[in-house]
Amino acid sequence: QAVFDARAPRRRRRAGATGRPRAMGNEGRLVAEGMLVKVHFQTVRNDNGEILDSSRDRGAPLAFVCGAGAAGVLPGIDAGVRGMAVGEERSIPLPPEQGFGARDEERVTDIPLARLPKGVEPGQQLTIQGPRGPMKAIVMQVGKKAAILDFNHPLAGADLSMKVKVVGVEEAPPMEVVKETVTPGDGKAYPKARDELTVHYTGTLASSGEKFDSSHDRGTPLVFRVGLGKVIRGWDFGMTKLSL
Repeated sequence: QAVFDARAPRRRRRAGATGRPRAMGNEGRLVAEGMLVKVHFQTVRNDNGEILDSSRDRGAPLAFVCGAGAAGVLPGIDAGVRGMAVGEERSIPLPPEQGFGARDEERVTDIPLARLPKGVEPGQQLTIQGPRGPMKAIVMQVGKKAAILDFNHPLAGADLSMKVKVVGVEEAPPMEVVKETVTPGDGKAYPKARDELTVHYTGTLASSGEKFDSSHDRGTPLVFRVGLGKVIRGWDFGMTKLSL
């Protein structure tokens, strides 16, 4: 058991004659693993041409570290932007395995109404506490004693494409993890990338110590795989420093 604080350390920058930091241009740089990339994008559903999402509608480009498995970045995008230069545009195909995954009919199941909020209706989206944490589902049908819920992502099985334009490429700031050991582990079994972990945790604000989240309060540990971007970046780094 340990407490760790993961932050990107401040960069030291040399000032020019004006006293302002000298900007390092990113012209000529290509996107590669470990680089911080910024892209404008538009996600399109190929079967009907529907625009599902757009960074310009959001008012800001998407920024992520290439190859870090960042949450919210589809696998096909992480792979598709590699080798691109600033200003380059590309249309990246996103079949289900590179997008939101294939549809799995085993994820459509009956749930007793006693376990659901009162008054659920077809089409309603619910968040249910599962054995591995919160799970989102769509209510398909409601019967007298149970409802049929679909736990697939709404875009599971969809054939998509994403138009991207790279607007920035730079070195990603290094991640610095400070660990304070509370209870020592065995010092032998350390997690590595893609290992599945089951952990209890309590999150507090570094500035005040105020608790903002805890698995203990929910009575259920968090289960995730290391290094896939399913948790905040500091966790992916910090957990590899904790032994069983």
